[in-house]
Amino acid sequence: MRILVVDDTESVRFLLERWLDSLGHEPVPAATRAEALARLDAMAFDAVLTDLAMPDGSGWDVVAAARASGAGLPVVVMTGWDDGASGPGGLVPDGVLEKPFTIERVREVLSAFDRPRA
Repeated sequence: MRILVVDDTESVRFLLERWLDSLGHEPVPAATRAEALARLDAMAFDAVLTDLAMPDGSGWDVVAAARASGAGLPVVVMTGWDDGASGPGGLVPDGVLEKPFTIERVREVLSAFDRPRA
């Protein structure tokens, strides 16, 4: 799966990229909300992993953009807070990764969405 990985913390992005690559996925990193929104406009993805707290805005904006694409794109939010179950306007992610998480937890969450790209 091609997975958009959105997190402003470089070490988290790097670790997720390595883990996703080792699991046979194609990670595409984005360091900011703006970069993530641009990537969503420019590329097709099979899933999105997005942090919620970023300096240039909320990860909920990334969730909303993925939903607005109409592609049925699964979105998993990553958070160190207990705020990932629902967002503004009734947004609900397809999964939540509570920080800190393990590669096993990432594999478990993504396995529900592992489908061939059309």
